[in-house]
Amino acid sequence: MNQSKLQSSFRLWVLIIAFFSFSPKGYSKLFLEMPQNLNWQLETTVNAVEFYYAISKCNTETVVFLKMKNKNNYNVQVSWKEVFQTQLEKDKETGTGKKIIIPPGETFESDCTNIIHPELVIFSSQINPTYVVSILKFNYRNIVISKAN
Repeated sequence: MNQSKLQSSFRLWVLIIAFFSFSPKGYSKLFLEMPQNLNWQLETTVNAVEFYYAISKCNTETVVFLKMKNKNNYNVQVSWKEVFQTQLEKDKETGTGKKIIIPPGETFESDCTNIIHPELVIFSSQINPTYVVSILKFNYRNIVISKAN
């Protein structure tokens, strides 16, 4: 291979590496930021608010994504507890209640890397830090809805 072809090839690789290293959507982020194809399951409807969940993966960890659809024409405050079925426990409750204000329409998370509502993403390591949890099922419990000011 002559020197000019070698230099051209080298320049091309430098450009490719520079593009992916300094680009806001660098190569390593490209695969992480792709939207997940979630299979949303409707769990229940309470006071015109629909409660959904989807079990998925983030890297190698099982994750539960939550989605709430407020069909009211005003903001609501929603609180709930979470119950999981894992490979070792049938009704594992996390013990902490969660609370969020939901505007009319849908509020949800579907991405592991750009979380806006952390209360709507549950990583398996949050359920039991002593062993690797495989989440088989999810349920909302003790749902309370009130009009938000």
